[in-house]
Amino acid sequence: MLWFLIGLVFFLSIGFLFLFFQRQKFWISRLQKIEKITEAIKNKESPSSFLLSGNPLFLAISSNLESISTTLQGLIRASKEEEINLNTILKSMAEGIVIIDRSHLIKIANDSFKRIFGLNVNPQGKKLVELVQLPEIEKMIEEAFKSQKPLTQELLGAETRGTISGYFVVDAVPVTNESQELPSDIMVLVFRDITEIKMFEEARKEFVINVSHELRTPLSIFKGYVETLIENPKLSKAETKRIYEILKKHCERLSLLIEDLLLLAKLESRKLTIEPISINFSKFIEETLQDLHPLFKQKECTVNLLVEKDLPPIEIDPFWFQQAIYNLIDNAIKFSTPPREVVIQAQRMGQNFVLKIIDNGFGIPPKDLPFIFDRFYRGDKSRNRDQGGTGLGLSITKQIVELHGGTLRAISDVGKGTTMEITFPIEQKRE
Repeated sequence: MLWFLIGLVFFLSIGFLFLFFQRQKFWISRLQKIEKITEAIKNKESPSSFLLSGNPLFLAISSNLESISTTLQGLIRASKEEEINLNTILKSMAEGIVIIDRSHLIKIANDSFKRIFGLNVNPQGKKLVELVQLPEIEKMIEEAFKSQKPLTQELLGAETRGTISGYFVVDAVPVTNESQELPSDIMVLVFRDITEIKMFEEARKEFVINVSHELRTPLSIFKGYVETLIENPKLSKAETKRIYEILKKHCERLSLLIEDLLLLAKLESRKLTIEPISINFSKFIEETLQDLHPLFKQKECTVNLLVEKDLPPIEIDPFWFQQAIYNLIDNAIKFSTPPREVVIQAQRMGQNFVLKIIDNGFGIPPKDLPFIFDRFYRGDKSRNRDQGGTGLGLSITKQIVELHGGTLRAISDVGKGTTMEITFPIEQKRE
């Protein structure tokens, strides 16, 4: 009997141990499954399965973990979509956008910021002062953080590691929370390049000054000679005639100046439209040169015409293109001395037509070459005044060429002459 009880106790102990280890194995397997699920959720991944069977508690845990994972995945997708939208917006903006923290460390910077400041490195993670060495910006940022209000300032750019130079408007905007109870530690900086606007304003001022000067000269002459005629009614006929001739000359110049100003205004505002037609250029240029024959004879100028054989018809507005050629040939003759020679070359280069007007004149100094198409620009003031004109001819010519979809450039060596080269498509685009 004793041995029976001992055996029973032994077998029951073995059974309980078996059940204990089986139960422990069950719990360990479920906990390991929970660990895998939570590890996947922690790594922002979606677990392959959430199923935890065998106990209502595990089923509840399984359901809760699946709900947490679904919510987290939704938040991750929404965050990625917002990031993509933000990057798309930042890339599409012409303004430079930078987001910085309290220590002026750059969190986000768009491509326009890198372009404006000529940066070849990734600005993220660097201090703003390392890339933009403008003390005014640092001061403005500190004031904006202190006041927690947006600030705007216009700055004259300076050369830094990049290529920045010009005028900029900088907006510093602290990012505040809805309650505005806590001060902002994040700031958005917006850099707007207004260099072109400033240059336009300066050009406008200069234009007004130049026009005023050009008008003042003939008007002063008018005033002086009119006063002379009033105060000296008994002037000789010869002297009176001389004064009238001078007045007539300046009246004609004033009239020409006003006409050129009106034409240039139309061209620059694109209110003047051209009507291109297909023409034979050889015939066109011969007729144009025939019109200028009296000028060539008067100025003792030889003209050599070199037109490529079998040149295809080109599409131009005959009236306006002829005006452009008149201006260029007139300039070539004005700024040459006898024996004058003008060479006109016309040829095809691929799908483009190239026209060169070459003179053997004084040439243009390198310092003046970039500015000769500017309104009223005169290099050698004394020489240009002696040649007459309004100072608008090349500006008008350039606008006419551009209306034809072409380009006009000058190539020159001082003392050797100048080449004016027109390039434009043989066939004009139809709108």
